[in-house]
Amino acid sequence: MGFVQKRGGDEGGGSGGSGLEMDLDLKACAVCRRELLPWQDTCPEDGGAAVPKAGLPAEDDPVAARLAALLDEPADDDQG
Repeated sequence: MGFVQKRGGDEGGGSGGSGLEMDLDLKACAVCRRELLPWQDTCPEDGGAAVPKAGLPAEDDPVAARLAALLDEPADDDQG
């Protein structure tokens, strides 16, 4: 009867990556949110400052904003 063993594939520094990507040098424009190259300090389109992409605030959800606007409208009770 044979034995089954797991082979150590990462033992020689192989190319087995975890599939996760984390790059701390990613920059984006603070105004238009366009991704910039690591050496760019300002956006070539609008001159906005380059900030770390992970530090950008979350974008507003247009669907949620429209739903909130609809819920804030007064109800029409004069339907007769």
